[in-house]
Amino acid sequence: MHHFISVMFSLLVITGLQVSVESVRRRMKRSSDRYYRSELTVPNGGGWGSWGHREMCPAGTYAAGFSLRVEDPVGREDDTALNGIRLHCIDSKASSDSYRSYSTVQSDVGSWGRWTDIKWCPSGFLTAFQLRVERSRRW
Repeated sequence: MHHFISVMFSLLVITGLQVSVESVRRRMKRSSDRYYRSELTVPNGGGWGSWGHREMCPAGTYAAGFSLRVEDPVGREDDTALNGIRLHCIDSKASSDSYRSYSTVQSDVGSWGRWTDIKWCPSGFLTAFQLRVERSRRW
C-alpha cells in the first residue's frame, strides 16, 4: 500500500510545485497546543494511498537535514517509491555546521524500501523540497 506523507515544516518553502502556505495557525499536537508558521500541501499528491499523521521538530529546534525511505523502481509492477520521511532537527541556537547532536521525527512509514543516508542542508536548514508523482496507469 502506498503511504503519502504529511510533513510540517516551520519554514517558508519555495518549490517548483504549487504549494499552499498558510499563515500562522494553531493546531493540537497530541495533548499540547503548538504554533507553526506554514503548512505545506501538495495538490499533485496522487490518487493512491493515505496521509499519515503530522509530525514536527521538537520546540526550539528546526529541520536541518532529512532522510527518505525509498523503494527502488520495479518496472511494470507497483512502484511505491517514497515510503517515509525523517526530519533531523537541530537546536535553533546551534551553529549550522554542528550536527553532532540532533533529534529525529519520522512520518508514518510504508513497508517497502531502505532508508537513505542523512542529507544535511548546506544553508543550515531546509529551504525547499520537490515532489515528483508518477502518472496513474490503468492496469
